[in-house]
Amino acid sequence: MLIFKIAWRNILRHKGKSFIIGGILFLGAFLMVLGNATSNGMNRGIEENMVKSFTGHILLISDKEEDKKFLFPMLPKPMKIIQDYDRIQTILKQQDYIKDFLPMTRGGLAILGEAQMSFLMTYGCNFDDFQRVFGSPYEAVEGDLLKNGDKGILINSNGRKKQHVFQGFWLVPEGRDVVEANLSDEAKKEYPDLAIRRELNVGAFGESNASDDTVPVRAIVKFKSLNGLMEDISIIDIETYRKLFGYFTAEDIAEEVPVAQQKLLAAGEDDLFGSGDIFATGATTSVAELEKTIKTKTVIKRVINYDDAAFNYISLVLNPGESIDGAMAKIENLIEAEGLQLQAVSWRTASGQIADLSDVASGIINVFVFLLFIVAIIIIANTLSMTAMERTEEFGMMRAVGARKGFIAKMFLSETFFLSFIFGGIGLFAGVIVTWIIRPIGIGAGGIDFIELVFGGETFRPMLGFAGLVNGIINLLFVTIFAVIYPLLVARKITPLDAINRQ
Repeated sequence: MLIFKIAWRNILRHKGKSFIIGGILFLGAFLMVLGNATSNGMNRGIEENMVKSFTGHILLISDKEEDKKFLFPMLPKPMKIIQDYDRIQTILKQQDYIKDFLPMTRGGLAILGEAQMSFLMTYGCNFDDFQRVFGSPYEAVEGDLLKNGDKGILINSNGRKKQHVFQGFWLVPEGRDVVEANLSDEAKKEYPDLAIRRELNVGAFGESNASDDTVPVRAIVKFKSLNGLMEDISIIDIETYRKLFGYFTAEDIAEEVPVAQQKLLAAGEDDLFGSGDIFATGATTSVAELEKTIKTKTVIKRVINYDDAAFNYISLVLNPGESIDGAMAKIENLIEAEGLQLQAVSWRTASGQIADLSDVASGIINVFVFLLFIVAIIIIANTLSMTAMERTEEFGMMRAVGARKGFIAKMFLSETFFLSFIFGGIGLFAGVIVTWIIRPIGIGAGGIDFIELVFGGETFRPMLGFAGLVNGIINLLFVTIFAVIYPLLVARKITPLDAINRQ
């Protein structure tokens, strides 16, 4: 207790240096809290804006699929088709840790018939199911979103600008006019002579039995967050995707010939040109004219079930509070127990380069906090060392009257921890208050892709939480301990002779 009283007295006695050291501790604690809050906010934002809006927490792919970073590759290669989906979906519905799931396809489309060849990353799905699982991450800038049974493609607003640069035309939704306010700077220079397209002639890329088709543009869309990072993504209806890539489709159509014409199709050469009674006596109709009357009629054998055909992957959305690692272990055990031809991949692994960019941004923030940590240690250690040297007479006299090195060390250490507790605590509290103030304001990223990535979305919403606060306290404690080690050794080495020589 005596040491604490002496330490407090010395803090008040050396107010100037105490405030300098305290100010450094305050600033360090404040910035460390904001750094941790920014990192936590970014990770939460990425999860909210990607995991719960497009990727899901865990993705299931064929066990024959070699590329696990399949969602956003630079050059999309064809994916393996998931086998026995009917059985898989029945099993997934029975798992209480899975909130919902969505089967999808992923591939590349080449835009055909233009001066330059360019590609679109496209994802096929039943869009009604997409919205059921992921909510409404998209908004239509022009046109209307896909509905159940619609045929067409949704083009990203940023992707449309890139296609204009490559292809020289401006995409507009089917049945809509050009919206001048949405034109890019390059397109505005060409308007009103700007080439307009409302459909795309595309071919599936990479599949041996793929085909090409003309697909109407249904809407120009944008993700509500992280649109710049997702600009190459286009959504196409699942049936058009399957036809382009040569997959089995859910329409399951059959060709039926009317009964009245079946006799003509079954007739032999003698019937047509001999004495057969296929034609009435005296008929003057020529064979060529009869051939024109032979038409097939397409009938749907059953109501279309869009889950009855091929998919490339299944996105799983977990229940709130369910850890990804824990769910991955359960899924892997389930796959083995049921003998499913699947493998489970986390969203970070599947996202590839986008997740890598997220890790880079998080790493930059962590490096900033670490450098701040080091700088704070150096500055505080230097200031405390100078303080110890300037107090040589004081420490030397205390040693002369019987104070031991341990007493000097405890006193010096107590002073430092008092400053850390008071000023560092105020810095932590200020960081928490600023975080709470900034979060609801929602500072915008200004459309800059990297800033959006750092923010975890279009707005800056730092998030601290209890774990972040505890982390800030631990960081402050480490800064204090490491900063005081060398000055403590300096103070312990001061002898009465040093005090005399100093005088």
